[in-house]
Amino acid sequence: MAITSLMGDVAMTIKGKMPGQVNIDNKVFQLHYRLTTFLFLGFSILSTTTSLIGHPINCFCRDCEEKGISKEVIDTHCWITGTYTLPNKSAVTMRKIGFESHFYGLGTQEPNEYRKYHLYYQWVPFVLFIQGVLFYLPHWMWEINEDGRVHALVHDMRLPNMDKDTLKKKIGNLSMYVNETLGSYDGYYLRFLLCDFLNIVNVFANMFLIDHFINHEFLTYGPRCARYFQDPSKVDVSPLTFTFPKLTKCEFQLYGVSGTVQNLDALCVLALNILNEKVYLFLWFWLVILSCITCVVFFFRTSLMFVKRFRVPLFQRRAHTLRSQDIKDVVRNIKVGDFFFLSLLAKNLDITAFRMFLAHLARAMRKQGGLGPAARSAQGRRLPTGGHTGQSQHQEGHVARQSARDGEAAPLAPKEPAGNSTVSTAEIVAYHLNDV
Repeated sequence: MAITSLMGDVAMTIKGKMPGQVNIDNKVFQLHYRLTTFLFLGFSILSTTTSLIGHPINCFCRDCEEKGISKEVIDTHCWITGTYTLPNKSAVTMRKIGFESHFYGLGTQEPNEYRKYHLYYQWVPFVLFIQGVLFYLPHWMWEINEDGRVHALVHDMRLPNMDKDTLKKKIGNLSMYVNETLGSYDGYYLRFLLCDFLNIVNVFANMFLIDHFINHEFLTYGPRCARYFQDPSKVDVSPLTFTFPKLTKCEFQLYGVSGTVQNLDALCVLALNILNEKVYLFLWFWLVILSCITCVVFFFRTSLMFVKRFRVPLFQRRAHTLRSQDIKDVVRNIKVGDFFFLSLLAKNLDITAFRMFLAHLARAMRKQGGLGPAARSAQGRRLPTGGHTGQSQHQEGHVARQSARDGEAAPLAPKEPAGNSTVSTAEIVAYHLNDV
């Protein structure tokens, strides 16, 4: 099921969101499990195709040919056992008309000279695939914990799909359910927060994984390439060639007639590294950008959830209305988990349905005599006295009648502009960042 869901989200990245699907996260979260997973799986398929169709390695060994060892055997041996370069050797420069070619790490090996082995290229498709799955993992965990709750509540509440009376009935049932369950969503929000935080851990863990995979040269790969592209004359060897060499050495051991081990030196061309150098350069920049965006948005959005002054403007702009009394009554004393759940509902209801939902929910909370779980507890400790009972009932009846009129009028009100002169710049920024 997880693999099926993964492929479905990858397909959704290409096709876009399908009708009837709900949004249970945010745009930055989707960058991880849709776009980043798509990139890693796409690069994995590309690397696999290149290995199968072309010749990922071609080796030449003159001594091997003289001893009757076929080229296919040398190619297979060097592909399986790995190749190496000699990093202490100076780059061999070949001058041709108009350009120079630098061959790094080649030459005759001195006794006890350090060898730098390149064993990663045969594992590149598998590692890229595993990393694509890792980026999907937090979303899969959140889907399990969310358990389709938002989808069950709002998936069919689209005004064009039903008549207005049916929509009012469904909105009434939704507001009744939400009113009864307010105060129980803190654990729901904490589970989302954990999965969202795993996205941050995932990005940095994958960067260090790649760094370890390609001989601890990935973390500095981007800056080195940027400096090289800016002024190639300052370096003898391109960082692309240094990290992903195209010409390497390979050693083939052959036993003589008397059992003596003979070391045969081969020169190998790694055509696959032409692709690898560009894939990992793109991944370096993408992972750095993704990590910065994820960290900034995560800490801002988490802080925003606990600042109550932004709640009313956020819902005002979501509902495209300047009438804030219903919104104030709803969000004034609710917990952070409740506000998060209402935000998910706001993302998945159209403007008319969400405005109607707020009016019904505010009316239901007024009928209970409280404005959220905290006020409900206070209500249980208040006992009306004789002189104030009639006045209190009269006021509650007036509020209920006014709420009923608001509930009927709000959905039919013309679409008002989201912004106004009283909305601060901080509130506008908060709205847009909370939406990503």
